[in-house]
Amino acid sequence: ARVQGGEALEAGFGFSKAVEGAAVAQVRFKPVDGGQRVNLYVAVKDGKIAAVGKLSGEAAETVDAAGLTLAPGFIDVHGHSDFFMPLDPARASKLLQGVTTELCGQCGLGPAPVTEQNYPVYHKYLSQQGIPMYPDDRSFTSFSAYLSRMERTPAGINLAYFIPHGTVRLAVMGFSHDAPDERQLAQMQELVEDAMQAGALGLSTGLAYAPGRFAATDELAALTEPVGQHGGIYTSHLRDQGDQLEQSVQEAIDIARRGGARVNVSHHKAVGEQNFGKVRKTTQMLHEAGIPATHDVYPYAASSTMLISTLPMAFAQLEPQALLQALADPGELARLASLLLQGGSGDAAEACGLDRLLIANATKTPEAAGKTIRQIAQARGVSPFEAYAALLRENELGVQYIKFGMSESDVSHLMADELCMFGSDALYVPGMKVTHPRSIATFPCVLRRAVREEKSISLAEAVRKLTAMPAEVYGLAGKGRIAAGMDADLTLFDAAKITDHATYTQPLLPNEGIRRVYVGGVCAVRDDQYTGAMPGKLLRRSR
Repeated sequence: ARVQGGEALEAGFGFSKAVEGAAVAQVRFKPVDGGQRVNLYVAVKDGKIAAVGKLSGEAAETVDAAGLTLAPGFIDVHGHSDFFMPLDPARASKLLQGVTTELCGQCGLGPAPVTEQNYPVYHKYLSQQGIPMYPDDRSFTSFSAYLSRMERTPAGINLAYFIPHGTVRLAVMGFSHDAPDERQLAQMQELVEDAMQAGALGLSTGLAYAPGRFAATDELAALTEPVGQHGGIYTSHLRDQGDQLEQSVQEAIDIARRGGARVNVSHHKAVGEQNFGKVRKTTQMLHEAGIPATHDVYPYAASSTMLISTLPMAFAQLEPQALLQALADPGELARLASLLLQGGSGDAAEACGLDRLLIANATKTPEAAGKTIRQIAQARGVSPFEAYAALLRENELGVQYIKFGMSESDVSHLMADELCMFGSDALYVPGMKVTHPRSIATFPCVLRRAVREEKSISLAEAVRKLTAMPAEVYGLAGKGRIAAGMDADLTLFDAAKITDHATYTQPLLPNEGIRRVYVGGVCAVRDDQYTGAMPGKLLRRSR
């Protein structure tokens, strides 16, 4: 087709109108020139942006983008696709949100590294969560070996990786809740150093989960030293996102400072009505941290994670098999109820609000998905606590839940903050009947909610937070900008109409308003439909 293009187009294609993102090409945290829209043509050839401007000539394909917004491909700064690649390498659920790149290895857990010594414990623990296992995961003895494997694995989106602290600790110490000795600490540092040399983004922690929750601040600071030496980031699912939120944010800042690294707070939130408003203080703490600091958020007031995260430390520190045995022992169940009640009375699950949790996935009892623990208890004729314990036991700990425990006002505040980026924190593969709507709709939700409805951020600022900012913060070469020589990861959408339809009761409803998504110049989404393309690549930190 003939277009208003230049010789640079040749076997590429042209876009016209409203290139959103070109005006924020060289930013750190603020858009330049007001982040205004500009009308340009964008030529793509051989997976790269070949030219931007007023072009003329011929192209193999022309896309008329009049009235639409062209942005760099969205970057999901907090995802879990590394776990689900064996079952769903296409990751169409991300592409259909406009996402072209995801940062995974989050919350301290991931597929690598493993050791022969602790492989059985690793395999049982992850598989019990319903996480699909790689057939060759025994070969992931170093993070560099794992990245080499993923470099050869077809994918629908680009993937970059953090090395997960919990998996490192599991490889060296199993489920021990002791502090590491000198030899064990050195082994863990070597694994982190190997990952950083191989291009990992940094170190992630999940301090609410075993085995990460067993680690003291000193251990984490020591393991962050190789991260700091390579210019990486310490990102953390905090030790507590409720009553101890401020102390937990301070711990993350202290760990990163001691390791000489930058810090990011993962899925920043305050859980529990008594903690609403605390994010204003913790956001200010990040602004005043004295080191480069950021945070990420998803645009929902409900969280979702593994049900075992609700267990008190005395039970969470048990190895999976020992925990299952405890959940079948009447005496241990009585102790668990007492710990949950903490001196109170009544049903333990009801007293803790566990009865209101919505089950998103249960590996052995799929009929539980979509019901609250209270509803399951009523159907079984048992107490909420008995239903809670039975769900964990019957599913061999493999239960995920959704909890409605956050403030919409807090979410809005976080989304508008200058240091905040966006992540889905999604745990989803096709075939799941229930999931958190963030799995399907995070990025259209940001553009609908924050830009169109709340007007808390401009379209240009939203695009910056979705593209240029994370590309710079995480050292993703070639990403986040529309400029000659950059990778042709592009999302074309209707800013006036882009909409998320997924809800908690109907979480799989599709989005609308995304006209095209290109990954490396290959069209992966056309008019809200996945094309079947698999153009994604492994990304390594560029600094």
